[in-house]
Amino acid sequence: MVMWKLTYAGSKKKEGLDWKRRFDIINGVARGLLYLHEHSHNCIIHRDIKAANILLDEKWVPKIADFGLARLFPEDETHVNTRVAGTHGYMAPEYLMHGHLSVKADVYSYGVLVLELITGHRNSSSDPAFNGDNLLNWAYKLYKKGRWLEMVDPTVASSVEITEQVEVCIRVSLLCTQGDPQLRPTMARVVLMLSKKPPSHMEEPTRPGIPGSRYRRTGPRSHTSFTTDDENDSSASHVDSSNYDTTIATATSSTSSATRTSSATAQADLRGKRPMLPSGKVT
Repeated sequence: MVMWKLTYAGSKKKEGLDWKRRFDIINGVARGLLYLHEHSHNCIIHRDIKAANILLDEKWVPKIADFGLARLFPEDETHVNTRVAGTHGYMAPEYLMHGHLSVKADVYSYGVLVLELITGHRNSSSDPAFNGDNLLNWAYKLYKKGRWLEMVDPTVASSVEITEQVEVCIRVSLLCTQGDPQLRPTMARVVLMLSKKPPSHMEEPTRPGIPGSRYRRTGPRSHTSFTTDDENDSSASHVDSSNYDTTIATATSSTSSATRTSSATAQADLRGKRPMLPSGKVT
């Protein structure tokens, strides 16, 4: 079976990712995460949901790949404290800053992925249109002003037949990226919101990111379009557990707090075991 990575390749190699296909990818990844979180034998947290880890087959059906950072999640816990590993731009605030891992970390990463699919922008990049904000804050401001159609990737705008479908996806992405993990929906709720019969009432999203603070980037500004490309994987910088698997939060934590939490982190990791998946299982 031929598979492609869903990734960024500028305008070099567009493969026809119109809105219908993007929506099918949004829906398919949501169902894949629902299976991992609620329907598999053990709850599995992927920890690295991003464009480069979504594979597309010849019929554009998405498959979640690369379970190298995945962890089994204890059923009797609300979250576990573990070492941070993942990709910058996709990691939930509570996980990035404090090492608190739960299924809501995957929900956050999924929300970023959805917003990237809608806008054609990467969360690891900025654009003059963002006015100094990142992708999440820029999208949230447009949504609150009722100008959500302005954030749709111009390359797919003409293929949008049901504008309400785009609005639902934008709201879902913003709900998934809320700073407070308790405010984020479960993947079961996400699948329901994306269905043909969505709930009559949908929550109103709050500002994404960390509550009471805002992310800002000072790096170079650029724009790339979404496409499929199995040769070019220019995703955000990766935090690998093999060489950077100590908490990124040490950059903002004091030396004394790091000393107090080191022993607790080591104990919690014993419960955050890697799942043993069948060979070739990607969803």
